[in-house]
Amino acid sequence: MLSRWTGRSTGDRRAILAVAVLVALACAAIAEVRSVTATRPATEPAGAADPLETLNDAFRAAYRRAKEAALARSGPVILAEGDNLVLKQGDWRVEVHYVPAVYHALKAVAHIPLALDVMLARHAGEDPLDDAVLGELREYRGLLAAAEATIAAHGLDPEQVERQRKIIAACVGFLDSVVAARRCAREDRLAFTRRMTPSVMANVAEAARSELDALHRQVSSWRSQMTAEEWKTLSVVILGSALPRKENLTVQYFARLLGEPGEGRRITFAESIRDEPKALDLMATRTVDTAIGVDFFNDPLRMHRDLLADAAKEYLPLLLDRPQ
Repeated sequence: MLSRWTGRSTGDRRAILAVAVLVALACAAIAEVRSVTATRPATEPAGAADPLETLNDAFRAAYRRAKEAALARSGPVILAEGDNLVLKQGDWRVEVHYVPAVYHALKAVAHIPLALDVMLARHAGEDPLDDAVLGELREYRGLLAAAEATIAAHGLDPEQVERQRKIIAACVGFLDSVVAARRCAREDRLAFTRRMTPSVMANVAEAARSELDALHRQVSSWRSQMTAEEWKTLSVVILGSALPRKENLTVQYFARLLGEPGEGRRITFAESIRDEPKALDLMATRTVDTAIGVDFFNDPLRMHRDLLADAAKEYLPLLLDRPQ
């Protein structure tokens, strides 16, 4: 054997060695598989799922069916989706646009000082503004002039029209001074924003009232068409953004109207969800979790927070506050 090996070329010897290595690895793999197979319980076939995983999958399936049943037996549902309200009951659905033009006009003008603030905040300092920034500011000034000419056409009363013109004039004056100086110190920007705050908040207050008045008119109209039992079982889903979620206007309205403390039993905030079926699925999740909370803890909101929360609160001091 040795003579045969030494008589071969280097390339042949390398090829034979490679084949021998592959054969050895294959034999080792076969031996390992036989070992695992020999130690596996006779009741567990090769490739079988973990029984605990299967058990948990059964829970998930039951939970999913519970949510489907909760949706099927739910009463009427109002969904607030941006400027629109949707009323659903079973397969019946109606959608209305309810936010008035006045709201949008007041909002758009209130955003002008905010726009100047965010445009200039990243450039505030003693260095001159470059041509790109100055071009952006000049372009925005042109938008202000075009908007000012249409202010009276958006359903505003005379006092509101006058305030919008004053806001725009103040913003144009500040913008022109910045462009002329080619710079905007932080203290100058803050002096401008603080000066504009009362006018901005006056617009905010009137915009909130206009939206709430329109919301209440529409909900009252729908309520007049419901029976007392239907109204009692009404649920609300608000589709909105993560910011601002805290003290959301629509949540506040329905909480006071329905006598609820806020989000919870009858009010769901579908954060960062724009899809109606997903929002309804979230509502069903809250419904099922509420029932579980009552059954296990006599607390309808217990499952609306992390089930691990209390245990974590108790253990974290032991984990992180002990001497290292």
